[in-house]
Amino acid sequence: MQATMKKIILMSLIFSLALGFSFGANATSVSYTPTVKIKKSADTYVTLQIVSTNLKKKDVKVKIKIEKIDADDDDTKIFEKTLNKSGKVDIKVDGLAKDNAYSFSVAIKKSSDSDYSDYSSEVSVNAEGTFDYNPALSIKDETSSTMVLDVTSTKLKRKKTIIKVKIENKDTDKTETRTFTKTLNKNGKAEITIDNLSKDTEYSIKALVKKSKDKGFSKYSNEESATTED
Repeated sequence: MQATMKKIILMSLIFSLALGFSFGANATSVSYTPTVKIKKSADTYVTLQIVSTNLKKKDVKVKIKIEKIDADDDDTKIFEKTLNKSGKVDIKVDGLAKDNAYSFSVAIKKSSDSDYSDYSSEVSVNAEGTFDYNPALSIKDETSSTMVLDVTSTKLKRKKTIIKVKIENKDTDKTETRTFTKTLNKNGKAEITIDNLSKDTEYSIKALVKKSKDKGFSKYSNEESATTED
């Protein structure tokens, strides 16, 4: 009888352990990747509203990547904050240069964790403001050293427009920004040629726009990728 009971207890322990390992193997990690938007902007600062709903009321570290678009210059700032009951916090990023375009992306972690989340999507703004011109970008043609783009903003039909094109070389991870001044046609479209590219190389490209007299740029367009010919 005692031997039978021991076998039952042993089998129960083995089953419990196996069940625990099974649940552990099937557990899904929780994503902390935040969302971010521009809440306020001024001459030399912006206020970002950052949300991570899986970190409500938690002490966190927030890493903000700041790119000065005109200069292809990156900086990173880290803040220690406590998220509210909605998983939200506002952070002021100051020290910006007046009349320059910036983009921001955010990663977050619990203060006690070692690893940050993935970065959020980028938001872009000039220190004077952002404009809802909703640019769209497509790549029409490629040669060994050029790409021809269509940039469209239906809210800027027939307007003299400044277009900043961000170009990333996927082989080297180097980025550059080129600026063009175009008058959009009656459909709100302009054709742009990007030259002096490397042959047989993949590039990703996106653009932002503004009217020539505006101080602030739009948000970025969609990002498109293509490879130059060999």
